[in-house]
Amino acid sequence: MFKKCLISLMGALLIIPFFFNQDTLAIDNIGSRCGVLMEQLTGRVLYEKCADDQMYIASITKIMTAIVAIENGNLDEWVEITREDTYQVGSSLYMVEGDKMLMRDLLYGLMLRSGNDAAWAIARHIGGDVDTFVTMMNDKAYEIGMKNSVFQNPSGLDETTFNLSSARDMALIQRYAMNNPYYREISSQSFHRATSEQGKVFTWKNKHQLVNGRYQYTVSGKTGFTKRAKRTLVTSANNGDLELVAVTLVGANDWGDHVSMFEYGFENFNMKNAVDIGELHLLEDEMLYLVGFDRLFVRESRAIVLGEDEHLSNQLILRDNYDGTNVGVLEILVNDEVVDSVEVFAFQALPELNWWQRVLSWLRGN
Repeated sequence: MFKKCLISLMGALLIIPFFFNQDTLAIDNIGSRCGVLMEQLTGRVLYEKCADDQMYIASITKIMTAIVAIENGNLDEWVEITREDTYQVGSSLYMVEGDKMLMRDLLYGLMLRSGNDAAWAIARHIGGDVDTFVTMMNDKAYEIGMKNSVFQNPSGLDETTFNLSSARDMALIQRYAMNNPYYREISSQSFHRATSEQGKVFTWKNKHQLVNGRYQYTVSGKTGFTKRAKRTLVTSANNGDLELVAVTLVGANDWGDHVSMFEYGFENFNMKNAVDIGELHLLEDEMLYLVGFDRLFVRESRAIVLGEDEHLSNQLILRDNYDGTNVGVLEILVNDEVVDSVEVFAFQALPELNWWQRVLSWLRGN
């Protein structure tokens, strides 16, 4: 049970509204049916349009396929290609039955060329069979909070099975995957050359135009298209210390939509320190003696994306029954709405030394 004791900390900042009216956005409504702009570090959504509508997602499915494979496989392991892999329709690497490819190269082919044969080979190798791998995909979706996603295959094809998700969910999986250095490296490349065990050479150019240089801040992305899903697109872009994730479903001018969202985000938002590691410097009239400690501190820093018309504040929530020196949490508020928190610890107050104890302490060099 928490006992709220509002303690305003020094150094409140001014920034953009956390809950803002989308009618006042400085960008035009995007042409794609649904979309989301999310900040990478905190997951704060800066723009959304029907963000939770469940829709077909086509080959942006392969973001999930890639991160599940990276987390559960060996990138330097050879993967044998089966007849079933080569029978996958649509985008293909055109591999040969019986040949072998390194898992790392299959992931490049998956993300750059969008090979459906690569998706099948990866899934079968990692899961033992494709159905088991699909279960792993759904488990990962649940783990990271994707509430509107259902996966039935590793490729995004929707002729006999299909995958459903939302713009918000796809931003969540891209944000999650971008924390993995292998995924970040693979998904950021414009070009990759690979050689199979039998010596066949493959060259793949990334289908994502923004990754290929059309937008200077792009760092990662994945394209998708089927007749059911239409155009789907996921992109990450970084400008200074601010990294953003953009997603559009049923895209019109989706390249333009992503650039517009990124420009809006980079122009109107900045990363700000909300809490620094170390001692909390409280105001003189704050009665800290009520908890029996003389100083409080935090062991973690926090940053949040903010803009110009919003105010940042903190409040200390002290526990009635604390364990040791962990006395509560410091809540971070934007426009009086809690957006994050950090654990608060305390130094125990030392008893006042008498004159003889002071002499002994001095002689010991304390």
